[in-house]
Amino acid sequence: MRLCKSSLITKLVILTVMIYAIVTIVTLQPKINALKAEKEVLSEEVAALQQSNLELQEDIAQLGTDVSVLKIARERLNLVSDGEVIYIDSSK
Repeated sequence: MRLCKSSLITKLVILTVMIYAIVTIVTLQPKINALKAEKEVLSEEVAALQQSNLELQEDIAQLGTDVSVLKIARERLNLVSDGEVIYIDSSK
Protein backbone atom coordinates (compact mmCIF):
# COMPACT_ATOMS: atom_id res chain seq x y z
CA MET A 1 0.00 0.00 0.00
CA ARG A 2 2.78 2.39 0.85
CA LEU A 3 4.29 2.01 -2.65
CA CYS A 4 0.99 2.92 -4.34
CA LYS A 5 0.55 5.98 -2.13
CA SER A 6 4.05 7.33 -2.84
CA SER A 7 3.62 6.60 -6.55
CA LEU A 8 0.38 8.59 -6.57
CA ILE A 9 2.03 11.51 -4.76
CA THR A 10 4.93 11.45 -7.24
CA LYS A 11 2.50 11.52 -10.16
CA LEU A 12 0.60 14.45 -8.64
CA VAL A 13 3.82 16.40 -8.08
CA ILE A 14 4.94 15.78 -11.67
CA LEU A 15 1.51 16.75 -12.99
CA THR A 16 1.55 19.95 -10.92
CA VAL A 17 5.01 20.88 -12.23
CA MET A 18 3.95 20.20 -15.82
CA ILE A 19 0.80 22.33 -15.46
CA TYR A 20 2.86 25.16 -13.93
CA ALA A 21 5.37 24.96 -16.80
CA ILE A 22 2.64 25.02 -19.45
CA VAL A 23 0.84 27.98 -17.82
CA THR A 24 4.13 29.86 -17.54
CA ILE A 25 4.98 29.27 -21.21
CA VAL A 26 1.51 30.30 -22.37
CA THR A 27 1.50 33.50 -20.30
CA LEU A 28 5.01 34.51 -21.38
CA GLN A 29 4.51 33.88 -25.11
CA PRO A 30 2.94 37.31 -25.89
CA LYS A 31 5.78 39.04 -24.07
CA ILE A 32 8.32 36.98 -26.02
CA ASN A 33 6.63 37.92 -29.30
CA ALA A 34 6.59 41.62 -28.37
CA LEU A 35 10.27 41.52 -27.46
CA LYS A 36 11.12 39.80 -30.76
CA ALA A 37 9.27 42.54 -32.68
CA GLU A 38 11.08 45.22 -30.68
CA LYS A 39 14.38 43.49 -31.41
CA GLU A 40 13.67 43.60 -35.15
CA VAL A 41 12.83 47.31 -35.02
CA LEU A 42 15.96 48.07 -33.03
CA SER A 43 18.09 45.97 -35.38
CA GLU A 44 16.80 47.95 -38.35
CA GLU A 45 17.49 51.19 -36.50
CA VAL A 46 21.04 50.06 -35.70
CA ALA A 47 21.64 49.16 -39.35
CA ALA A 48 20.38 52.58 -40.48
CA LEU A 49 22.55 54.37 -37.93
CA GLN A 50 25.59 52.34 -38.95
CA GLN A 51 25.00 53.30 -42.58
CA SER A 52 24.65 56.96 -41.60
CA ASN A 53 27.82 56.71 -39.51
CA LEU A 54 29.69 55.22 -42.47
CA GLU A 55 28.53 58.05 -44.74
CA LEU A 56 29.63 60.64 -42.19
CA GLN A 57 33.03 58.98 -41.85
CA GLU A 58 33.44 59.11 -45.63
CA ASP A 59 32.50 62.82 -45.61
CA ILE A 60 35.06 63.47 -42.89
CA ALA A 61 37.73 61.59 -44.83
CA GLN A 62 37.06 63.68 -47.95
CA LEU A 63 36.81 66.97 -46.10
CA GLY A 64 40.37 68.12 -46.71
CA THR A 65 40.47 67.43 -50.46
CA ASP A 66 40.27 70.12 -53.12
CA VAL A 67 37.08 68.62 -54.53
CA SER A 68 35.27 68.92 -51.21
CA VAL A 69 36.50 72.49 -50.70
CA LEU A 70 35.17 73.49 -54.13
CA LYS A 71 31.87 71.74 -53.46
CA ILE A 72 31.41 73.55 -50.14
CA ALA A 73 32.35 76.88 -51.75
CA ARG A 74 29.75 76.38 -54.48
CA GLU A 75 26.93 75.14 -52.24
CA ARG A 76 27.31 77.25 -49.12
CA LEU A 77 29.10 80.37 -50.30
CA ASN A 78 27.67 80.56 -53.85
CA LEU A 79 31.14 81.01 -55.32
CA VAL A 80 32.01 80.24 -58.96
CA SER A 81 35.22 79.40 -60.75
CA ASP A 82 36.96 81.75 -63.17
CA GLY A 83 35.31 81.78 -66.57
CA GLU A 84 31.95 80.44 -65.41
CA VAL A 85 28.78 82.37 -66.23
CA ILE A 86 25.93 82.59 -63.73
CA TYR A 87 22.37 82.40 -64.98
CA ILE A 88 19.63 83.51 -62.63
CA ASP A 89 16.16 82.13 -63.21
CA SER A 90 13.82 85.09 -62.81
CA SER A 91 10.67 82.95 -62.82
CA LYS A 92 11.25 81.85 -59.25
